[in-house]
Amino acid sequence: MPASPVARRLPGRLVSAALPLLLCCLASCSSQKVGFPYPAERIVYPSLGVETPRLHIAAISDRRPAEQRTGQGHFVGITFPNDESWEPPVADIYLQALAQDIAQTQLAELTPMPSQASHTLEAVIHSFHCRMERSAASFLLPPAVGMLGGFVWGSDTSGRLKRGAVLGVVALGLIPVPLHVRAEAEVELILRDAGGDVVWREVCIGDIEDNRAIPATARPDRQLAERYMPQAVKRCNACLLGQLRQFLHSQTVD
Repeated sequence: MPASPVARRLPGRLVSAALPLLLCCLASCSSQKVGFPYPAERIVYPSLGVETPRLHIAAISDRRPAEQRTGQGHFVGITFPNDESWEPPVADIYLQALAQDIAQTQLAELTPMPSQASHTLEAVIHSFHCRMERSAASFLLPPAVGMLGGFVWGSDTSGRLKRGAVLGVVALGLIPVPLHVRAEAEVELILRDAGGDVVWREVCIGDIEDNRAIPATARPDRQLAERYMPQAVKRCNACLLGQLRQFLHSQTVD
């Protein structure tokens, strides 16, 4: 039986409705502000046996490469979030995380003025970003499934091709495909004495990797960054503050 006029117009209407939705998903990351739900520190360092050191955080320098500041990529490999998406800025985010970890581990007492401290602490951010990567083949599977459905659903060759194209577009936004996510924080801490001389410095990298399954057109940048970046920073700070504690302990022993 020949398809009715309404049935013949249905594929075009579905495409018209589906394409704006998919494009909105691809562009959604640019309008979403990314927060930083940093977890509380559960570790409390044992006392060094002397008066608690007094530290002042003097400066946080953001020296990330340009591709992390502006974001990079669209489909197969994406670096995110860009600077406009972070709220507050990355330097302020790390300052709050560092101060929180120092205070909650009881590594040192933070002072508001450098004159009140025995040492000043500076941080240089070398990396602070997420990266999502998909295989190019992941963009082929949903359209293939859609075309298969079109051939099952259609009544003739032309109808099958049209319906297959429609289902392929819809499938791109619905069928989960493999996605690899990596969050990385690389920070250098510099400790200076009361005279301004560098007495200790160290660089640590904290990273988190995970495999997910989400639709090929999905851009859950905010959700991924808010889930994995705090964990990466927590690992980075655990490395840095653990080594800083060893240095402070060696100073008390000497």
